[in-house]
Amino acid sequence: MAESKRERRGHFRGKPRPGRRVEVRYRIVDKQDESGPEHLAFTKNIGVGGAFILTPDPSPPGSNLQIALQVPATRGPIEVNGEVRWIVDGKHDEPEREHGMGVKFNGLDVEQLLALNDYFGSLTDTVDHDES
Repeated sequence: MAESKRERRGHFRGKPRPGRRVEVRYRIVDKQDESGPEHLAFTKNIGVGGAFILTPDPSPPGSNLQIALQVPATRGPIEVNGEVRWIVDGKHDEPEREHGMGVKFNGLDVEQLLALNDYFGSLTDTVDHDES
């Protein structure tokens, strides 16, 4: 089995977490620390360890990214580096699936981690109130 398939299988989530769709801007960074053009996308799912970014043209596994997450209730974007761990591109997977890439975040600092946890907490509060 290909390494990217094993990686994806290890991070599979049966259904997306509600409300975890946030705007993302990302750039691919090469080995000389030069970055490519900025891409706008959205997450399908996000956690403190990484995200699944919906994009019609995912970067290959192993690509390094500069990512800016626009999380509600933060002053500005959360900027973090990440690595593409697996992709869904329609070429090797079922064509009807959403195209995108599973990205692992590298080195969230304490403030970024707290901002993400506050955001996730606000989603839990909303879901709890909606179910009542």
